[in-house]
Parts: sequence; structure tokens; C-alpha cells
Amino acid sequence: MRSLTPAERVAATQAVIDRFRDKPFSWAGANCIALARMQAKGLGHPVPPVPQFRSALGAKRAMAKRGAASVAELLDKHFQRHLAPAFAQTGDLVVLAGDEDATGLQAVCISDGRGNLFGWHEKRPEGLSVIKWADGDIAAAWRL
Repeated sequence: MRSLTPAERVAATQAVIDRFRDKPFSWAGANCIALARMQAKGLGHPVPPVPQFRSALGAKRAMAKRGAASVAELLDKHFQRHLAPAFAQTGDLVVLAGDEDATGLQAVCISDGRGNLFGWHEKRPEGLSVIKWADGDIAAAWRL
């Protein structure tokens, strides 16, 4: 896999954001794992298809079948984790710290490399949101 230029990373990331922008979160469709897969694929990573599931419990079962107890563990199987999440670049994946940590279903977002993230947020359930200045809320990040 060749390294993408910064302009190519921005263009690929924008294409993924545009694809998911107006899709509401759905366990059976537009969800964090689907977003992460599409972003990784857009940046040239070979990634397996997303298994079908229709609920949080189904997502947990699908992760367990792949040997992961959490979204973070699943991402660790495919990508290199950043030592310092604050250094996430445009297009890198991050998971947010929060109540979901106990269940392993952390929210996955795409970094813009300037402290903002793109992901689903309860304040705008009908599609992706820009989460401003969220560096302090990042639990882990992966270089794509």
C-alpha cells in the first residue's frame, strides 16, 4: 500500500463523510464500524466486510466472533494505534471515552487532524456531526 499525499487523504476522507453525512445511525446499516471500514478502504487499507447485526447485542457477538471484546480491540487487529491520540491526522480513526467503555461499544469517529471529529452524536441523530475540539475526549486513535 502506498502512502497517500495529504491532499489525497483529505479528498478520500471527505468522500466518506459525504457518503454518511445524512444517514442516521442504525445498528443494521450506518454505524461506527461501517464508517471505520469505509474510511479505511478509502485510504487504501484491505479490510474485511462488516458482519450483519441489528442491535448492540448483535454487534458484541460479531466482535466476539472476531476475537475482540471491544471496538478498540477490533481496530487494534487491523491498524497501528497512535501512542498519543492528540497527534491524529486527517482521516485517522479515533474512539471516544464514555459510558460505552464498559460494554466495549465505543463510538468511532474520523479525525480532521485539527481537533475536530466526524461521527454520530445524540444532538444530531439524523446524520454525522462535527464534534468540535474533542481531543480531550479521545480514548485511543489509529493511524490509517
